Amino acid sequence: MKSLKDRATSTLKKAVKASLSPLGLTLSRIPSDRGCTLEWVAESGRQGMEVNDYVETDQRKPALAELQQLVYARVTPQATICELGPGTGVYTRHLNTYVESGQLHVVDADPSAIEFLRKHLPERPGTHLYLNSGTSLPIDVDASIDLVFCASMFTGGNLSYFYRYVQEFARVLKPGGWCVFDYFDVATDSGWRGLTRNMARKQPIFAYAYHATETVDRVLLQHGLELVDRHPTPRGSVFVSARRP
Repeated sequence: MKSLKDRATSTLKKAVKASLSPLGLTLSRIPSDRGCTLEWVAESGRQGMEVNDYVETDQRKPALAELQQLVYARVTPQATICELGPGTGVYTRHLNTYVESGQLHVVDADPSAIEFLRKHLPERPGTHLYLNSGTSLPIDVDASIDLVFCASMFTGGNLSYFYRYVQEFARVLKPGGWCVFDYFDVATDSGWRGLTRNMARKQPIFAYAYHATETVDRVLLQHGLELVDRHPTPRGSVFVSARRP
C-alpha cells in the first residue's frame, strides 16, 4: 500500500500534468549532474569489492602510479594540496597517506561524496573536507596551495566550467605551484576514437565533454599558467601538468 506521502505526490503530479497538457507542456524530472559516488558504492558491493578497488579496475584508474608520476614527484609530504572532485576517494586515500605533515583540502560538489569520505577516509589533522558550489574552490587565502589535483572532473562539464576552475587554480596556487588535471582531447587520435566509440553506442554518455589541445592551452595561458607536459591515461584521457610562474 502506498504511503500518504506517495499518494499525495501522485495526485499532485496528475494535477500538474493536467494543467500543463493544454499548453503543450509536459512534466519531467531534471537529471542530476552530481557524481557517481552512490552508484559506485552500490556496484562494488554487488561485486564484493572495496569501492575504490572497484573504481580503479572499472574506470581504469591506476591511482597510485599516476600520483607517483604527477604529484609525488613535484611536491613533498609537507606540501599543501587541494584535490577537486574526489568521488569515493580513489586518489584521496593515497594523498591522505602521502601528506604526512602538510595540508590536504578535499573539495566536491556532491554531498554524498563528502559524506562518504567523512565516514571512510582515515582522520588526519591536516586533512579538510569541503562541499563546494560546483564552480569555485572554498579556499579563502590566495596563493596558498602548492598543487591542485583533479581526475575525471573535466571529462564532463562544458568549456565555461573548465575555464572557471582554471581561474580558481590560478588564484589559489602559490608562485611555482602546480595544477594537474585530465580531460578528453579530440585533437589526439585516442581522444577522437573515444568520442566516436561513445557516439556509436546505443546509448551514448552525453555527460562526457571533449576539448581540443589548442583550447586547453589557451585557457591556461589566459590565466598565466605555463604548460609543462601531458601524459595519456589508460582510459583515453590526457593528464596536463601546468605551473604558475
